[in-house]
This record gives sequence, structure tokens and C-alpha cells, in this order.
Amino acid sequence: MSKKQLQYYQILLVDDEYYVRQSLLRRIKNLENEDFKVIAEAENGTDALKALENHDVQLVITDIRMPVMDGLELTKIIHTKYPHILTVILTGYAEFEYARTAVHYGAFDYLLKPVSEEAMDDLLNRARTALEEFYELPEDNRSALSGEEYVRQAIRYIEEHYMQNIDFGELASEMGFHSAYLTRLFGRYAGESPLKYLTGVRIREAKRLLLDSSLPISVVGERVGYPDQFHFSKTFRKVTGENPSSFRKKGKKD
Repeated sequence: MSKKQLQYYQILLVDDEYYVRQSLLRRIKNLENEDFKVIAEAENGTDALKALENHDVQLVITDIRMPVMDGLELTKIIHTKYPHILTVILTGYAEFEYARTAVHYGAFDYLLKPVSEEAMDDLLNRARTALEEFYELPEDNRSALSGEEYVRQAIRYIEEHYMQNIDFGELASEMGFHSAYLTRLFGRYAGESPLKYLTGVRIREAKRLLLDSSLPISVVGERVGYPDQFHFSKTFRKVTGENPSSFRKKGKKD
């Protein structure tokens, strides 16, 4: 069966709070991922279903608790009526088990609020992989280098410049294509997005510095590309499950 040709994957945001929708929209725009575009918004499940009748949507990101029709009911209907659409549930910690239940009703995944840029990047990367089974996006013009060779080049650049602010849009442009195509190649040959790979490199180096030096945590963060100590600690904890100081203390004892 031939795949349907698309210019980009279309996203519908569903949340009864305007500022939550705007926050999600900013997260997606900040990633500069040209494979995905938000093309519609809705305040509840009923309005979302009306939007789906008028737009060719591939990804729905919906809050779980909303008036009129909640995210769980919306997920059930989408899974039955539009099985090709991926549905992602937005949830807080208090509704975590409720969100996991939604997966059994056909949800692709769930995101914990507040949604970080890294979490959104990871979600879109996995959604792209799932959607590639049914859709095909246009490929950028490029030289004779293979996709795998481009990824090796990008990885080498990341490992040499991880301590700096890396602009993946500029990096992709230097290679002759858009950042979305670089992200697609990374997903295909590295199994993750460029941002997630960069985070992994930074955290590995941070672990080494925490155990092999007595540098203050703020300095360790700066040396691995996180000038904001709060952002560094939050990212470190998300990846390792513990904050930098706990990791250092535990490592010194061992």
C-alpha cells in the first residue's frame, strides 16, 4: 500500500485553558520542527471532533479533564472513528493513573504537565516514527552523502561542541537541508532526536565532572552547556532520577 503524501503532520491542541494551549504552541514552535504544525485548537472534546471534520489531523494533544467532553471520551471516539490519528493525553501527577488508563483506550502516549521542551521534542520524534508507517513527507535536497553519514557528522559536531549553545537549525542548514530533516535522519539512524542525544552527552560529562572533581554544581552545569543551574539540575534529575548533589554524594561514598 502506497503512503499518503503530506507536506507536514498537522496537530490539534485541545484544552479548556487558553494559556495552556498557548504554552504548548510555544513549546512546539521553539523546537523549529518543520515536520509538525499546529493547525487548530479546541476547548473541549466536542469542539475537537468538529475540528477533525474540517482538518486532516495526524496528531491530537488533549487535556484529560475538560467540560462538555473530557479527554478520555475524546480518545475513545478518535480511536474508533479516526484510527489513523495519534492521540496524546495531557495530565498532572494527580491524574497520572487516569492518563495511563487512557492508553488502554487507544491513546498513543501521555505528557505530564507542565510540558518541557525536551518532553515535547521526544514525543514528536516518537510520533514521527509511528506516522512514517502511513505517511510520507517531502525530502530535502542534499548531496551524495548518505543519511547515516550526515548523522555521524552531526554526532561528531555535538560531541565537540556540547558545552556551547547548539542551534540545530543552523547545523542542518550548513548540511544543506532543514532541521526537520536532520531530526528525521537522527530518529532513523540514532534512534532519538538530536536534542535528546545532546542532552545525553551533556549529562554523561556532568556525571564525570561531579565524581572526578570538586567543582561547584553551578560550574559543572556551565561546563556542559547549562549556564542556568536550575535548568541543569532539573534536566540532570529527569535523566538520572536524582539531583546532581545526591549523585555526587552517592558516588563519593561508593
